[in-house]
Amino acid sequence: MSPARTTSGAPISSIGRGIAVLGCFSARNRTLTLSELSAKSKLPMSSTHRVVAELVAGGFLVRGHDKRYRIGTRLWSIAQLAPVSEQLRERALPTLARLYEETGENVTLAVLDRGQALYVDRLVGERSVPIVSRSGGHLPLHTTGVGKVLLAYQSKEAIAKYLTQPLQRPTPHSISDPVKLELELTEIRSQGYSVARQEMTMGSGSVAVPILRNNRAIAAVGIVAHLNRLEVPRLVSILQQAANTIAHELEDHH
Repeated sequence: MSPARTTSGAPISSIGRGIAVLGCFSARNRTLTLSELSAKSKLPMSSTHRVVAELVAGGFLVRGHDKRYRIGTRLWSIAQLAPVSEQLRERALPTLARLYEETGENVTLAVLDRGQALYVDRLVGERSVPIVSRSGGHLPLHTTGVGKVLLAYQSKEAIAKYLTQPLQRPTPHSISDPVKLELELTEIRSQGYSVARQEMTMGSGSVAVPILRNNRAIAAVGIVAHLNRLEVPRLVSILQQAANTIAHELEDHH
């Protein structure tokens, strides 16, 4: 739930203001000045100054010699306690490493997060294609292999809701027609894997499978490769073995 806001769009509660300030940071905005934080959070400078001072005192933000603010280590330490970080990443990493050794291609691990694919981890090789995903980054569900799998295994209500929103088109190959996407999601669920060809980045594609627990996709593991190297049957077989291994690893530690 978003914090309550005034008519100007600024959060009212003190915790809402803190969330608004922390929410200003992103992969593109790793360091921000006080005035940038004020503008992005829609808070007056005086409020921003107070909130930032409290966040610095608590170790959630740090101020550099350049007078710019960065995310503090306290926030990072707390974030490590999130189940996605603590369990899934740790349990999956040996399998992801084997998957990378076997294929030499980019390996991605993602979970569903607020209507997008959150990349929990990725292994990138020297000869593998450049990819836009990064650990901790989000990408649309309908344009990526892992995203399509995560979406296909949602409830009918969740899928219907997703299909009512405008579908972004990062490339001319991205699916923007909800009817076409719904048909593909049904197919993905019946075959147990997804394929995305040039739907996020031109020249490359991805294959992904779900990591299932109690018939629920708790995550998805995928391989991103150049279109010429997208050998779907072989990659699906390797990925399904990896997904089963990760699912067993998670079971064993519960």
